[in-house]
Amino acid sequence: MPNLLDSCRIIQLPASIRQLATDANMQFPLSLRQFIADQQCPFSQCVRIHLKTLRAPTVSVPTLLLSMRAVYATADIGVIVGSRETLDGPNFGTLLDLDVGPCTTGTTTPEQNQLFQNRDSAGVNDVVIYFTRSVLQNNVNTVNGCAAFPAGRPGVAVAQIASRWTMAHEVGHVLGLRHFPRGVCLPSDCPPQAPAPTRLMTCCGTRLITGTATVTQGEIGTMRDSDLTFQC
Repeated sequence: MPNLLDSCRIIQLPASIRQLATDANMQFPLSLRQFIADQQCPFSQCVRIHLKTLRAPTVSVPTLLLSMRAVYATADIGVIVGSRETLDGPNFGTLLDLDVGPCTTGTTTPEQNQLFQNRDSAGVNDVVIYFTRSVLQNNVNTVNGCAAFPAGRPGVAVAQIASRWTMAHEVGHVLGLRHFPRGVCLPSDCPPQAPAPTRLMTCCGTRLITGTATVTQGEIGTMRDSDLTFQC
């Protein structure tokens, strides 16, 4: 079943599909399927994501998606939803609380390998987002998400407790971005009296970001140079 939010045109909740069609110079009436399938996009580059849910996040998927689009739009990158799928049944029960080990690029656990092989409808350069009940670092520390993935299966895990910017942050890692300010996060990077972070790739927790998260020109270049972004 098509979803209006699957179109990369949607960067905020629209008043109506009629208004969207008018703004895009598309002839109305048209079906929702036609609107989503239309290849025109107001961005020069795009990234295609696939949403696979084991447990729905507390912050709604539409909010996560629109937040991601808000910051990626500043990099002139559109976010296309290629598919949505619910993953349930006995094969996924042990993956609800996903052990991601150290959550280090190039290192994955058997649980990550098992979950990330579920890539129905995803192309080799598409990014798959897996929504789980929890993401456990070394099976102990609960984190909002993790962007480590098995070779050839680009994707991220996002926990139920994730903030509105978690999905955008984790996909940012997949596109080559590192944490701010130094790549590796240290306790000294986030003193108690520090101002609220604005950078998407902050070490200090995306939950603290106020307003729209930001990316720098250097980060924009990295995102646009990724093999996972393409000309719309």
